[in-house]
Amino acid sequence: MRQNTTPIYFIDWCLFTALGMENEIGTLHLICAIDTFDGLHPNIFTPKSFTYNHSLTCEETLNALLRNEEVIQYIQKHGKGKLLTWLLDETTERLAAELGLEIALPPVAIRHQWDNKANTNRLAELAGVPCVPYVLAFVADYAQLRRVSAHLGTHLVVQMPHGLGGQTTFFISDEADFEKHRSDITSGAEMKIMTRIHCLGASLEACITRHGVVVSPLLVELIGIKEINIYKGGWSGDELYANAFSEPMRLAAQEYAIKMGEQLRKVGYKGYFQPDFLIDTDTNTLYLGEMNLRFSGFTPLINNALMAQREMPLLLLHLAEWLEMEYDLDIKTLNHRWMTPQSIDTLSFLHLKNIYNTLAKPMATGIYRMNSDGKVIWMRSEMNPQSLKADEIFWFSTAGKASKIERGDELGALFIRSRVTTDGKHLTETAKAWVTGLMMNNEL
Repeated sequence: MRQNTTPIYFIDWCLFTALGMENEIGTLHLICAIDTFDGLHPNIFTPKSFTYNHSLTCEETLNALLRNEEVIQYIQKHGKGKLLTWLLDETTERLAAELGLEIALPPVAIRHQWDNKANTNRLAELAGVPCVPYVLAFVADYAQLRRVSAHLGTHLVVQMPHGLGGQTTFFISDEADFEKHRSDITSGAEMKIMTRIHCLGASLEACITRHGVVVSPLLVELIGIKEINIYKGGWSGDELYANAFSEPMRLAAQEYAIKMGEQLRKVGYKGYFQPDFLIDTDTNTLYLGEMNLRFSGFTPLINNALMAQREMPLLLLHLAEWLEMEYDLDIKTLNHRWMTPQSIDTLSFLHLKNIYNTLAKPMATGIYRMNSDGKVIWMRSEMNPQSLKADEIFWFSTAGKASKIERGDELGALFIRSRVTTDGKHLTETAKAWVTGLMMNNEL
């Protein structure tokens, strides 16, 4: 892959998804709306004529970049090739084709159909993968919601078919809860209605290849951590560490991911996908929660973990499929190693949002340490967390240098070689100290 000569353009609002991959992939071009490395990254191209608008969606920003004259000239100079990105739409497909770029992801229509939360459950049933007890329904009012979900109990979780989990997942126990979210729940979309369980989130990434489905280790998914996220159901990061789960739980997650991957193959999908799981802590039962048919928020954690550096970043397998490279791979052996605790070194990741009503400012990407007084100080510039030491963090800013970050907006990502929670829900004292120090640095 390092000897690859086909131009590969990673284009997105910032580098996050492709973090660390410039060392792994030959002829990789990084085109970003904002340079969160302040000019220190040697591979990022940011058009001078482009003004980043923080309020735009990722798809809108991507499409604006593909229309930008500087970006067009840059691609014409370096030649036709493949396009990698995080979120895209039908407009992206048209613009990429006009530039002679093949998107190295399955068609938007396939992704949109099967990452619909209702259809994900339908796919899981075909694959023989269990889901939290649920019903799918179009909801007109509270009375109807109660009629269709009577068998699911009093406490419900209602999810819209698409959208960020923290903003499109609603916890309904009575009519007052329903009224808070009436417009979303009665929007005319098919809702996934589940019984509410006491659960722990778990996630992994997988890649459908011609040799089979490769599955990453199972991570603890962090949801709704109040010190860094204002949304009760909002994703807050992940922890990768040995023995996070029992062997039966790890193997079940791997089996379910492979089954989902093979079912996706039947509908024309290949490459990266990311299943989220829910562990019922009362019964120790593993369920499929939802599925992202794309790279995920913790793609850089998986690809920059020490095990990936010893073996291979999962992203390389995805690209090998789209580049139609010839390669051999012992899937069974690789999957076994990646589910073996001895292969896993600890790396955690916290996804910080501005939880305050005041504006925040970006903090430079790089390696930081903490003084004895709790103050977090910048140590050195780094392009990724691969050189991270035990007493440091790698901070990746997800906002431009001049951005003013409002309540609920992203601040960035904290990488650290230790656990960040005590139980998957509550931050350790060390993690709290890092978050506090970072928040102080981010105040305007």
